[in-house]
This record gives sequence, C-alpha cells and structure tokens, in this order.
Amino acid sequence: MILNSKGSNFYFVFPKGFFPDSVTEKYLPYLKRTPSPYETIAQMMNSSLQAVSLPQLQSGTAEQTRYLGKKQRYKSSVPIQDLFSQDFTVTFKLLDGYINYFVMLDTLLWYLDFKNPAQYSYDLVVRLTDNNGNIVTSVSLKNTILTTISELSISYTSNSPETQTFTLSFSCNFIEILLEAKEGV
Repeated sequence: MILNSKGSNFYFVFPKGFFPDSVTEKYLPYLKRTPSPYETIAQMMNSSLQAVSLPQLQSGTAEQTRYLGKKQRYKSSVPIQDLFSQDFTVTFKLLDGYINYFVMLDTLLWYLDFKNPAQYSYDLVVRLTDNNGNIVTSVSLKNTILTTISELSISYTSNSPETQTFTLSFSCNFIEILLEAKEGV
C-alpha cells in the first residue's frame, strides 16, 4: 500500500561555504550574545528554512499546418534541460530582529558584487524523503545564481504572534534529478 504524501518531507540545507566569511564574521557577534542553540550562521539560517519550490517542467509543442488547414501538434524539439523553468524559491521564517533577512541580504549583495569573481553560488540539493525519512529522490540545482530577495514588510500594528516569512529566489543552469529509492533499501 502506498501512503499519501502527508508524511513525506524534504531535506535542504545550504552547503558549507555558502555564506561568505565577511557575512558570517559580521553577524557572529549577534549570534554569540543571544541565547540560541546555534554555533554558526549557517546553522541559524538552515534552521529558519520553511519551504522550497522546485522548478516546473513545461513541455511545449511544435505545430504544423497540414493539408486543407488541419493543424497538427508534435512534441517539442527543445532539449529537456531547457524545458525546466530554471527558477526556484526558498522560503524562510523571519527570526527575532529580522536577523536572517539581513544575513541573506548581505549574502546576496556579496554574490552580486563585481569584486566577487565567482559567477555562480554553490550547487543546491533538495532531497525528498518518505514518511520514514528515507531519501527517495534528489534534485540537484547546479550553477545557481541568487536573483531576488523579497521585500521586508514591517509595521507597528502587527504585534500578533504569527509566523512571518520572506523568500529568496534563485536561477539555475542545470537540473539533475536522481532517483535514490533502490531495491532492497
């Protein structure tokens, strides 16, 4: 029997080195003086992750007009890699003092700075798991580029204890999907 996807989940963390040294050094004093279980900025940021939206696949069609005006469609000749939208987002829960928003803003600014010779940030991997925590599929997003950080909406009238979020958008050049569920595992 196949269970519904309610128990299924995902595993996603930013890889080691994703946050530049200049950013981690800037925010580490704040992290050290607040009571938290995190020793590094990366641990704090990974703990505030809420959701990841994977790129969509849309297969286009080619159309030809046949005899007497009949239109006939064929599958697209576009390479499969180019059928993926190549854009994805990561959603974060805002932490106290909006600290994780500004860590991501500084990280985005560091990656966009022309003094930074790297064309791409790190490859990011989203691992999809079943209800037992076993990895079923890995989606590797390669040659990623940070593109957008959402606005930060703050207000004096919003003192209710609700979860606020912000999103970070990426583009990737390649997507690799690996089926991890193997026989006997």
